[in-house]
Amino acid sequence: MPFMVWNDRLSVGVAALDADHKKMVEIINELYDAILAGSGREKLDGLLDRLMDYARYHFVREEELFAKTEYPDAAAHKREHEEMAAWINTTCKLHRGSTIPAPSLEVMIRLKDYFFDHILSSDQKYVPHIKAHNIR
Repeated sequence: MPFMVWNDRLSVGVAALDADHKKMVEIINELYDAILAGSGREKLDGLLDRLMDYARYHFVREEELFAKTEYPDAAAHKREHEEMAAWINTTCKLHRGSTIPAPSLEVMIRLKDYFFDHILSSDQKYVPHIKAHNIR
């Protein structure tokens, strides 16, 4: 069973952003599976890098949409992105500097909780604004 499961209630109604969110769920699930399989540091580091890179890519895409539509809460939302990116970056650095071969279950649960909380609260706040601009 996957660590994270996408469902329609997570949808923001913008195909590209939903695809990004689904891709991040996929990467997080790959990371979790690699941890359970006892994969080596090289594989885990690669998955953490992939997650960080994809999160940055997604954050930029979302923030460009905010700028295009003049989303009034863009600054606050961007701060959340910056906090999450900083947390992932710190987690990656700690993992690389650790003798522990894999991120802990606690780290994975925090990542999962943050991801779902962000989509279900912060991201859902911009849905009416985006829909008002006829962006799908």
